Amino acid sequence: MARRLAHPHAMQPARPGPTRTAPPRMPAEFPMRGRYAAYVLFDATGLVYFVLGLLALRLVWALGSGEAAWSQALAGLHHPFTLAFHVFALVCLLLAGKRFFRLFPKAQPPTIGPAKPPPGPVIHATLYAVWAGVTVVLCAILAGGIFG
Repeated sequence: MARRLAHPHAMQPARPGPTRTAPPRMPAEFPMRGRYAAYVLFDATGLVYFVLGLLALRLVWALGSGEAAWSQALAGLHHPFTLAFHVFALVCLLLAGKRFFRLFPKAQPPTIGPAKPPPGPVIHATLYAVWAGVTVVLCAILAGGIFG
């Protein structure tokens, strides 16, 4: 059965409403002025995470391809460009974490059952403490101090 295209005015109301709508336009400040700069930079960190994911896939592929491929992949991680990229990725991660932690208390409901959530500074301190603790544990695991 062949499908027909919908009529372009199929969703038009039977009679015009009291208010006309303006055609959509981009704000004058977009993309790098006003508050948009922070949004664009935050969203651009997603590209860094994408490249890190591709790098992780490359390393897994090299690990499954034999010892020579694995050694070559590890040697590639010592290149100055790769090291600089990882420092940049760390800065991006810190930017995203700081933004998330700043917005997290604002997103809490006013009550959680009968209890009220703790004040914003307490939530901030807890989030940063947990982040630091997880970072220390992961660094110890990766350095071979735990399970090594």
